[in-house]
Amino acid sequence: MAALLVVEDEERIRKLYGRIFSAEGFEVFEAADARTGYEMLIENRPEIILLDINMAEVDGSVFFDVAQTFGKTAKVIVTSVFSVERQMQCIKGAADYYDKSDSIRILIQKVNDLTRMERRST
Repeated sequence: MAALLVVEDEERIRKLYGRIFSAEGFEVFEAADARTGYEMLIENRPEIILLDINMAEVDGSVFFDVAQTFGKTAKVIVTSVFSVERQMQCIKGAADYYDKSDSIRILIQKVNDLTRMERRST
């Protein structure tokens, strides 16, 4: 079972992602802030991270840099209300980007595609 870490400060969205991806067969870890996300990254070594950009205290771009250092194998999908183009400017080098105004099915497909690619490469 692949592990997925949700780093999202909005509880409603974090819980929604948790329920959806648990139902998809992932072991889901949830973090309400970057500090908790870092601890879960180190403890659980997730294959996929869903990362919000705009969070209190430490924003997603700082967490992304930390994840690149300490969780090098994790694939990050940036999730934001910002357009994908804006997300790419804020966080360069993520595996994928998701505009929260798009259908949740798109995010599910992106996660499943990354998981399949990861399995083929190992």
